[in-house]
Amino acid sequence: MPEITISRVFHGPPLRIWSALIEPEHRQAWRPMIQLDDASQVGETQCTFAFPGWSRSVRSPAEVDHLDKPRAFAWSCGIPHVFMIEERFELQGDDGGTTVSHSCALRGLLSLPIAAMVLRRLRVLMIEADDRLAAYLHWRAGQAVRGADRRRIAQHYRRKVR
Repeated sequence: MPEITISRVFHGPPLRIWSALIEPEHRQAWRPMIQLDDASQVGETQCTFAFPGWSRSVRSPAEVDHLDKPRAFAWSCGIPHVFMIEERFELQGDDGGTTVSHSCALRGLLSLPIAAMVLRRLRVLMIEADDRLAAYLHWRAGQAVRGADRRRIAQHYRRKVR
């Protein structure tokens, strides 16, 4: 089934990146496109989709599928066997830096027709979310942002990072 994977090295230990991915106050700060109500334990939760350009957000049931602190985190939502979105983060590294593999996979009967329409845009949204995460992590560490496309980083972090 269709899948997009983006790997990136973030400055800092895996636990710092882990807390930004899992803890609600940190997730809200860097604003991923999909907010999970509770990502701290495996099981059912709710998610909120807030795509750029949409006037309203959309709520949906979701499930945290995998939680292996501080190495892997995966969640999914959708209609089983028809159309599912799975987002996964895998972390590898030490105190000097952490490589994060961020992937989104589409599953189910409708995944191929939908992938033809949304895969390119999904990749752009993933890159934008990773840029916001990088800016947030650099802001938390008090360092300048390097390597991120500054045009895509939220104004909130541009002012604080300078």
